[in-house]
Amino acid sequence: MQSAHSDFAETYRPLPDEEIASLLADQDSLTREARSALLAEIQQRGLTETHLHKLHSLELRHEAQFDRLESLRRKKLAWGRLPRTPRDWMFAILAFIALILISEFMSHRH
Repeated sequence: MQSAHSDFAETYRPLPDEEIASLLADQDSLTREARSALLAEIQQRGLTETHLHKLHSLELRHEAQFDRLESLRRKKLAWGRLPRTPRDWMFAILAFIALILISEFMSHRH
């Protein structure tokens, strides 16, 4: 058991306070040894419950902001792929029709 505790302690030692706060918020999913090592690391760093709660809240806000930005980036990429000129639209429509014809041809062969 002691070796598992020390393994977790080594894992937690280099983590930034924000990650320690996230782990604490999800401590119910940790094993007894992991939770014990986490609490020991928190005590060694002198982190308070209030400070950890603020860090976790801040991290959640950053994650939400990152998710929103990533979603906007994906939407922008999707719109950037649309044909822009009449010629591009014509090629896109012809490619779509060709795909339909190929699909129909392949389904009739079976």
